[in-house]
Amino acid sequence: MKNYEKRHYFMVAAMALVIFSPLIIWLLPYMIHKVLHDGSTVWIVETPLMTYIYFAVALLVLITGAVLSFFYYRLKVAVSLICFFVAISTMFIGIKPVTVVDFGGMATVAGVFSDEQRYGWEDIEKVYLVINDETKEQSLEIHFKDKEIKTFDRRDEVQNLRIQMLELSRTYGFEFTSKE
Repeated sequence: MKNYEKRHYFMVAAMALVIFSPLIIWLLPYMIHKVLHDGSTVWIVETPLMTYIYFAVALLVLITGAVLSFFYYRLKVAVSLICFFVAISTMFIGIKPVTVVDFGGMATVAGVFSDEQRYGWEDIEKVYLVINDETKEQSLEIHFKDKEIKTFDRRDEVQNLRIQMLELSRTYGFEFTSKE
């Protein structure tokens, strides 16, 4: 005797996606960016907030597809496939925004439909080490010659880049100073 119907698998799938969504949203984009961009010459691979938002939307589409497949069981294959392809497409689009800092400079893709913006170390005008007096948190502001500013405020990134920027300032002659 069975106490379930086959369509209950879709509700179980929806609940599993909801339960594992924090892990999927926060870990999967980071891991994909590390695999795609990390190498022996790369110092930092930064995954922007926009990528996490795209993955959250894709996960919501998958959960919606599972719930709709439960209620519209006769259309389960069509609904599941449509939601799956929309989710995969959204994740694929969301992977594009990234910042990579390596020996050659910094490459940033700000948005989904924007081109890569590449800066060499010779394109830097000033680098500021910003220290918050109250929290003692540190951040690095990199000012480029074309008036663009890139800020790194995660503790591990600041510690890693601070030493590198000090050496690079001697080599390329840009100003490295603190600002409070």
